[in-house]
Amino acid sequence: MRNIYRVKTPENVTLEFELAGIGSRSVAVIIDTIVQNIILLIIILIVTLINRDIYSNIWHAEKNTPYIVVSILLVFIVQFGYYMLFEYFSKGSTLGKKIVGLKVIMANGEPISFTAALVRNLLRIGDMLPGIYGVGIFSVFFSQRYMRVGDLAANTIVIKVKNGNPDFLNIRTPNSEQHNISINPKEEALLMEYSARLKDRNNPLYSIKLENQLYNHFYNKVGIFPNLPEKFDKKTYLKCLLDYIGIS
Repeated sequence: MRNIYRVKTPENVTLEFELAGIGSRSVAVIIDTIVQNIILLIIILIVTLINRDIYSNIWHAEKNTPYIVVSILLVFIVQFGYYMLFEYFSKGSTLGKKIVGLKVIMANGEPISFTAALVRNLLRIGDMLPGIYGVGIFSVFFSQRYMRVGDLAANTIVIKVKNGNPDFLNIRTPNSEQHNISINPKEEALLMEYSARLKDRNNPLYSIKLENQLYNHFYNKVGIFPNLPEKFDKKTYLKCLLDYIGIS
């Protein structure tokens, strides 16, 4: 059963996201754990090659204390920094989430912030208790928005990103060509309203924040389409989308 999460913006625009459940999130965590273990293995091999005698006595000699501290620090960085850095710099997706088709966003529909990425992943320690993400699974299962403890603290949600071919709604353009774009009539009305606001920059209803929210919603849902240039900003993306579906 699909769990649709709706966000109403200050401009009274409603954005819809499909929340990711325990199954897809668990698969993403398994993939990320494998990647983390590979990274740790590579680090161990590199350290071993640098000094072949370290690991035979590392836990027994006091002079090896710095190595122990560095080792623990590296494990912490890989375990928690991996998620934090990927989620912030890769627009909410780790390697596991990208493969499964998930991403993390703020509960208000905006991209995840650095602070939120830091908080949700530092609290991953609590979600992992007493083992195999017991607390996290319990929290997601009983949360209406499928939020683990880290999500609750950071006010983030995990959503599904549509990479396949959904059940498209065909929208006819003025020249009678049909383009497969997953936009419902309500979303089409929002784009028409945005188009009207673009024509008058002095319109008091015009809002950069609205533009950001529309871009985040439609980019997550529609993705790339034929007439989009290789390099684009949010305004260019929305203008090209308007042209592509025949709204002017």
